[in-house]
Amino acid sequence: MQQKRCITAISHATLQYRGSLAVEADEAARRGQRCSSHYQKDHKIHGTKGASMTENKSGENQTARLRRLAEERSRESASETARTMAEQDYQLLVHELQVHQIELEMQNEELRMAQGQLGESLAKYSDLYDFAPVGYLTLNREGLILEANLTLAAQLGIERGRVIDTPLWLYAAAPDRGKLRSHLDQVFEANERRTCEVRLQRPGGPELYVQLDSIRVLNVDGAELCRTSATDISIRKEAEEEVNRVHDELERRVEERTAQLSENERKFRKLSQEFQTLLYAISDTLILLSPEMEVLWTNGGNALVLSEMVSDAVGQYCYKLLHDRSALSEDSPVTRCFDTAEKAVAVVTHNGAVLDIRAFPIKEADRVGSVLMLVSDITEKMAMQAEAMQASHMASLGELAAGVAHEINNPITGIINYGQILINECSPESMEKDIGERVVKEGERIGRIVKTLLSYARGGQEEKRPTRVHVVLEESIILIQAQIRKESINLMIDFPDDLPEVDANFQEIQQVFINIINNARYALNEKYPGRHKNKRFEITGEKVILSDRQYVRIVFYDQGVGIPAHELSMLTKPFFSTKPFGKGTGLGLNITQRIITDHGGQLGFESAKGEFTRVIIDLPAIRSGYGVENECESSCNR
Repeated sequence: MQQKRCITAISHATLQYRGSLAVEADEAARRGQRCSSHYQKDHKIHGTKGASMTENKSGENQTARLRRLAEERSRESASETARTMAEQDYQLLVHELQVHQIELEMQNEELRMAQGQLGESLAKYSDLYDFAPVGYLTLNREGLILEANLTLAAQLGIERGRVIDTPLWLYAAAPDRGKLRSHLDQVFEANERRTCEVRLQRPGGPELYVQLDSIRVLNVDGAELCRTSATDISIRKEAEEEVNRVHDELERRVEERTAQLSENERKFRKLSQEFQTLLYAISDTLILLSPEMEVLWTNGGNALVLSEMVSDAVGQYCYKLLHDRSALSEDSPVTRCFDTAEKAVAVVTHNGAVLDIRAFPIKEADRVGSVLMLVSDITEKMAMQAEAMQASHMASLGELAAGVAHEINNPITGIINYGQILINECSPESMEKDIGERVVKEGERIGRIVKTLLSYARGGQEEKRPTRVHVVLEESIILIQAQIRKESINLMIDFPDDLPEVDANFQEIQQVFINIINNARYALNEKYPGRHKNKRFEITGEKVILSDRQYVRIVFYDQGVGIPAHELSMLTKPFFSTKPFGKGTGLGLNITQRIITDHGGQLGFESAKGEFTRVIIDLPAIRSGYGVENECESSCNR
């Protein structure tokens, strides 16, 4: 029992001894770490070797103290337990002490290795700190330099030892000292990085531009310090000044060039407006076309007359505007112009209008980049030429009719005289008198036809005068009644006797009636080539009131082939005809429209394809005027 208590006491003493040694070892390690941290924060520049020696001496004293304490406790434990422990207990205790001694030696070796590595790191840090490309310094609140590296001393041009414990603002240029003080105040007030640019004065040298980057830190004692880096930005400042000088020079040149361009632009805009006004003032249509035949530009709204279905010609295609096709033909003047790079000309008919198209190539290098097309509406010109030709023909016909009338009138006069002799010499009931009367009647009819033909052939030589419409119609029927009878057309005329007179040119109104009657004959013969009960042609007259004025309305109605609804609005356009090529000139209704308009009247059309056509003429009536009972005779005798 006593032996067990002895072993327990030895174990307890051993554990206490181990714990005490561990506590001392931990305390020594913590002190070594604090010394290392303190060294890194506050002793970065000078005195590195002295600090190392002090730390080594402190370590040695600590080890001796630990050994002394361990020996004293060992002696106390040995004296107390020597009396109670057996030999076996002594051996166990010695073994435990030897093992612990080895552990402590291993720990000491590791500490010495860590201390050596720490010294190497501190030496490397010292070199990096001193020879860094930027200046490093530590300041207090008063702006005194506590630490500085060699780079900062070189920037200031002063030895490092003379820089320590001097205020930084002493080296700043006079205009920048206030900025430097304000920078330090901001660093200590705000726990964040601050930056400023100042100029440093150098003894016997130019000023140095530096950028200061500063941040507030706390040392081991809790005092506030300012860590600052000073970067030389002199080269950058020189570059910025050069850039600013070049920028100012460029701005001056740009302003001069801008003023010149503005003046040129003003002149160009003026010329462009004048040129654009000139182009838009041209009555003809100008169209600029791409190689794909797309319309790039037109001179205003003139191009819209080319197609009533196109609201905007730009972006459309040439063959749709002028030819109503899905593609442009190879013989188109535009195609020829692109192919040959030479001017091309063509005359086409579009929507009842005759267009003169001229294409001019616009060359880009060795190819035709676009084509300028000039479109002129020559419909009126062609119509005037046709009218001139017709007038020439009518003049020739008038001369021929005058000669024929002279040649016919002489024998007709003799025939009428012989017939009158028969009437006078024969008894009233005799056959010879009846033959004489027939001879006189037919001779007078032939003479009347000749006079009417002569009056119609002269044409346009009469001024407007009060005229009865039914008289004009009768004279017109005389000239074509033979054809009407031959074609088996059932003609019906219904004119009331109380129709008022109209102020008209007899020959022009007669021309209008003959033209409309001939169109009705053609429509009836196309539908009914032979005799037919529906082959009818009706001409009626009546009085109407239009816009509070009295008009004489003449209606020509036939049951012929009719006219499609979409062609009704184009009937009066020059050179538009519903007849096949060679059977109509397309000028009849155009001339009719012009004559009716010149008389202050109106011309209208109603039709249904395959059923009927109704032509309506309204002529303004006059209230008073002399009678025209024998209008034909007065016109034929002139």
